[in-house]
Amino acid sequence: MLRGSFEGVSARCAPLATLPGMAVEREELRRVLGVEVPAGVGRVCGVTHDSREVEPGFAFVAVPGFKRDGVEFVPEALRRGAALVVAEREVPEAPVAVVPDARAALAALACAFHGHPSRRMEVYGVTGTNGKTTTCYALHAVLAGAFGEERCGLMTTAEVVAGGERRPAVRTTPEATEVQAALAGMRERGVERVAMEVSSHGIALRRVEGIRFAGAVFTNLSRDHLDLHGTMEEYYRTKRRLFLWARGPKLSNADDAWGRRLAGEVEGVRTFGSAVGADYRIEGVRPSGAGTRFVLRRGEEALRIEVPLFGDYNVQNAAGAAALALELGVPGETVARALRGMPQVPGRFERVGGPGFEVIVDYAHTDVGLEAVLRVAREVARRGRPGRVICVFGAAGERDGAKRPLMGRVASRLADRGIITTDDAYSEDPEKIAREVAAGVEDGRLEIVLDRREAIRRALSEAGEGDVVVVAGKGHERVQHLPWGDVPFHDATVIREILEERDPCRERTRER
Repeated sequence: MLRGSFEGVSARCAPLATLPGMAVEREELRRVLGVEVPAGVGRVCGVTHDSREVEPGFAFVAVPGFKRDGVEFVPEALRRGAALVVAEREVPEAPVAVVPDARAALAALACAFHGHPSRRMEVYGVTGTNGKTTTCYALHAVLAGAFGEERCGLMTTAEVVAGGERRPAVRTTPEATEVQAALAGMRERGVERVAMEVSSHGIALRRVEGIRFAGAVFTNLSRDHLDLHGTMEEYYRTKRRLFLWARGPKLSNADDAWGRRLAGEVEGVRTFGSAVGADYRIEGVRPSGAGTRFVLRRGEEALRIEVPLFGDYNVQNAAGAAALALELGVPGETVARALRGMPQVPGRFERVGGPGFEVIVDYAHTDVGLEAVLRVAREVARRGRPGRVICVFGAAGERDGAKRPLMGRVASRLADRGIITTDDAYSEDPEKIAREVAAGVEDGRLEIVLDRREAIRRALSEAGEGDVVVVAGKGHERVQHLPWGDVPFHDATVIREILEERDPCRERTRER
């Protein structure tokens, strides 16, 4: 079996990037790295940036991290049999190839060890602050409808899919070794087209460097990840790099100011949205049963689309995917049929259900994302018997702290009842984070319940006929990162467990 193939990588996102029996010889190493290789290093048979994953004959790339420098782990890598160390400085008593950028070297080696799989596939990158996952799911549904599910892959925050087989993902854009291993594994399984989330971290930290992108979609840009980028301008420029790499169709959201700027700065970018002048114009948006209908107009052609999604932002996501597919030559009727039957996206306005009320799980973790979700929740609450919107949310630690009070302000304005709880606090004090969120509350209608399970339980206990409970922040994620360690936590599962405690027959009835 292909080592580091889709099955192995997607199951645990192992950072290995190697093929059985495959080795990179000395001259190829010199070419890939662009520097001299120490005498005595003839070949290497694998690459990793994690010293715990080193095997005899591997190259260990000492990547400078945010908290620890990879050079610290060189002794462990050598004990495990590393044949070569790649680092940004000399390391005593180690066979080191000194490179100007360890992350760039990691990406180059990962591509080389896997034979540059994206050169034999079509990889479509989707970037933006919000909507990447949903847009990827919509695009994957259309590609699968047009070319066959077994020939299409998906790489998102929520999960990785290859030929219909689904596995959970660890993060939006894994390290370069994991990305290349996953693509190589997909290619081995016959996958020819991949819809892939591309985060700003993935671009800035060179995790996607070396991928040949066959097309790109830009969803929107709002305040996020400024702890990494510093300014919105740098955040935007990082996203824009994907469009400078892409060789095929490029689509940008004309309803977003940054999207309009992107279309004006990068040659060949076409636009979608409700804005006048958009190349793919959204018209006639209206609710339809368990979803939304709209018309996507291209010149004189009008394509009627129905999606099992709520909210104008999801219409934009579906339109972006549809526009890219149409640019690729997929027939309109195929696009419409695929979007109508697309699956629910894990953790993206995911309807978990409730006895007489709706329970929604969403990944919204910024003020802009939270506002969008709560506005849609309000629409849902009005569709039947008018009900309240109850929101459980928090803010992550070790991230841009300026957005915390903004999230509190949004929730206090748009939810009838709000409960501030713990998200992924990482090393920060959860109570401190919650107080900073609460600082933005305008009318005192929000309370703090730090225990996330208890906060969800309280919201569900207060919900009545026609209400909509929104549990925001973690979406599909299955681990909560806390100062005292990581713990298993999946919002949708916790909700189902609490609802079953209230009504033990509910789960058995649902299963029948």
